[in-house]
Amino acid sequence: MPEAYIYDHVRTPRGRGKPDGALHEVTALALATVPLKALKDRNNLAEDIIDDVVLGWSIPSAKQAPTSPASRP
Repeated sequence: MPEAYIYDHVRTPRGRGKPDGALHEVTALALATVPLKALKDRNNLAEDIIDDVVLGWSIPSAKQAPTSPASRP
């Protein structure tokens, strides 16, 4: 199994996933770009050494439940 390293972590903006919410026009890719660039910059990581990036999300309950990033255009 290849070795894996965790350098840092960061949160993206969050909301309730309403169709007319503040982030409703932002794609998952665009939302992930900002923290990924911040992680790269603050850890002085060279892009050519990164093979994979794993993004995750949780599913809170009730009114906090977000819209799945995969369901967005």
